[in-house]
Amino acid sequence: MATPRIRQLQQKDRASWLRLRHCLWPDCADHKHDLEMRQLLTSGGAVFGAEDGQAGLIGFAEVSVRQDHVDGASISPVPYLEAWFVEAPFRKQGIGRLLIDAVEQWAIGQGYGELASDAEAENALSIRLHQRLGFSEIDRNVTFLKKLR
Repeated sequence: MATPRIRQLQQKDRASWLRLRHCLWPDCADHKHDLEMRQLLTSGGAVFGAEDGQAGLIGFAEVSVRQDHVDGASISPVPYLEAWFVEAPFRKQGIGRLLIDAVEQWAIGQGYGELASDAEAENALSIRLHQRLGFSEIDRNVTFLKKLR
């Protein structure tokens, strides 16, 4: 396979981006995907896609700009890797690394010196991949929410 093209996604890519989000989070409702996609685009963030000439969009990385406190970050606001996904047949070919490289270059171009991310504690693969790409683990926590009347 030829090296995929990495580019910033545009509004015209929304359907393909949504398809990949469904692959990453199959139990997420459409209205929540829509909300998160709108929030990401209005946060000052960006979405990068990996495009294969024959298969179309095969991976993506979402980066928001978080204004709130981010554990371990020494700056605020801070770019935050919200999602990172490559379709299974295209994994282990360096595409994920190319997507992260694009995110990092975008963040540097915006004047940022840090990039934050997270992974679920039980997602050992994601944790290993983050570490291979130079991320340092800062903390592990459990998040709570209580519904109020």
